[in-house]
Amino acid sequence: MRQLFTLIVGFLLIPAIAQADVSGVDVQIGADKERIILHSDVQLAHKKLFLLAKPDRLVVDFPAISAPNLQLPTDYKGQAIQGIRFGRFDAQTSRIVLDLKYPVTVKGSYSVPNAKGGGWQYVLDIAGQAGNPAPKGGAIPWPKPISTQETPVPPAITPKPAAKKPLIVIDAGHGGQDPGAIGIKRSYEKHITLDYAKSVRDVLLRSGRYRVLLTRSDDRFIMLGERVNIARKAKADIFISLHADSNPRKDARGLSVYTLSETASDAEAEALAEQENKSDIIGGMDLPKVDEEVANILIDLVQRETMTKSGVLADHVVESMHDKINLLPNPHRYAGFRVLKAPDTPSILVEIGFLSNPQDEQLLGSKEFRGLFSGSILKALDNHFADKRS
Repeated sequence: MRQLFTLIVGFLLIPAIAQADVSGVDVQIGADKERIILHSDVQLAHKKLFLLAKPDRLVVDFPAISAPNLQLPTDYKGQAIQGIRFGRFDAQTSRIVLDLKYPVTVKGSYSVPNAKGGGWQYVLDIAGQAGNPAPKGGAIPWPKPISTQETPVPPAITPKPAAKKPLIVIDAGHGGQDPGAIGIKRSYEKHITLDYAKSVRDVLLRSGRYRVLLTRSDDRFIMLGERVNIARKAKADIFISLHADSNPRKDARGLSVYTLSETASDAEAEALAEQENKSDIIGGMDLPKVDEEVANILIDLVQRETMTKSGVLADHVVESMHDKINLLPNPHRYAGFRVLKAPDTPSILVEIGFLSNPQDEQLLGSKEFRGLFSGSILKALDNHFADKRS
């Protein structure tokens, strides 16, 4: 299905460049050193590595990689590292920078298969103490790569891709100048959805079974069509958009899951979709024509199969919700949400609750409720990929 679609509409879309995906970073603390571990889908080998002073930094250059959610673990208890940054240095080079609290020396680096199965680990050992002088010279002598069994691991010149974990794109609704719904106690939908997107991301990554990409990781405005394009360019397996809207009925509360349909399941669903589809106008410009063309091709060529898979995913989400999460009557609903029109990516929109309802607003701000929701999404995805219909 994806190949047929690509042949027909390739001239409308920017081609994605195959590259390694770095899904996260761990740090192990030893008596005299700290070990930084980058988790990737294929074997990594750095192109260049060097130290900088004033301020102290350790810079590692790789061939172009993707690392959209790279950040220092929240439970980091080491002494040397105060931050980690990722960016593109040039068209062929990605750069990771460790901001240091004091000078360090590099004890070694190596790449090994993930001991728990699936993917690779790029390991970097550093040592140093506050007050130590900075190492002389910018270049660092490197020992031969070693594995955990002390046997050489050849550099990754042309790595063979391992079986990739499913890529889940989590879309936090609204953002920037578009606050979305505003609750009775002044809770902003754009903040609620971002908190939930990050929580789901963390739970999925900790499971070790998924890769995750957020359409936004901060308070910024993104066009609806661009949210769809982010998922397509990344070749996402699943797209989940999170929302917490208002409802004219103040007593309406509970979670619901929407899948795409040009005919809404009821007037309430139609009104909600119309309200959400106006978000791009808030950003200062109307919806691009290319989205209409893509939507038409979607309907003509691949919509039926994609919508079927989206429906199966929506059912899994509904069935997997924790008992403490209230559901709307008939929780699987249908509407013409523009953000669900990724042509070949199963997509759902989850209304976690209504900020117009005081009980829902209180729950949506609860860390416990957020954890229950994130765990339910993990369970739903596990069930979905185990289902032969998916």
